[in-house]
Amino acid sequence: MTDPNPDPPPTLEAAEEKFSAFLQSQNYPKAIRWVRRGEVLVDTKRCYWIKPHRAKAMTRAAYRYAEGLERNLGIELRVICATETETFACATETETFAFVFVPEDDLDAQRPLMTRELKLSCPVERYSTFVTRNPLRWLALWLSNGQRSKMLEM
Repeated sequence: MTDPNPDPPPTLEAAEEKFSAFLQSQNYPKAIRWVRRGEVLVDTKRCYWIKPHRAKAMTRAAYRYAEGLERNLGIELRVICATETETFACATETETFAFVFVPEDDLDAQRPLMTRELKLSCPVERYSTFVTRNPLRWLALWLSNGQRSKMLEM
C-alpha cells in the first residue's frame, strides 16, 4: 500500500507526523523505529529479526531524509515490518520498523516509481517480527540467514 504526498516536509520530524497517520490508517503501530541495512534479517519462516541501534537510528534517518531533500528526486518512508502485539517474548513495545529510501539518481528513482514527492509505503502482508539485543543470538541468526536477508530491498 502506498500513499504519495506532495512536497516533502522540510524535516523528518514533520514527515513522521504524516507517516504515523498513514501507519494508523493501515493498522500498523504509530510508533516508528528507524533501521537500516544490516539491522534486519529474515529467517526461513519469513520471521523478521531486528538488531536495534536506537541511539543512532534517528540521527541516521534524519541525515538520509535531508539528503533526499537536497537531491530533489523524491523520498520514500518505507515500512519493513512491525511487531504485532506486546505478547511476543522478545518485543518490549509495539513498533513499526521503517527506513528512509532516497534514490541515487533519476534512473534509480524510476524503479520504485518515485516522484519528487514524499512517498509512504507499507507491505500489505505482515510477518512476525522480533527484536534481539543478544549479540550471540544475532550472530547465529546472521550466519544462518544473512544471505537471504541481503535480498531485502533497502
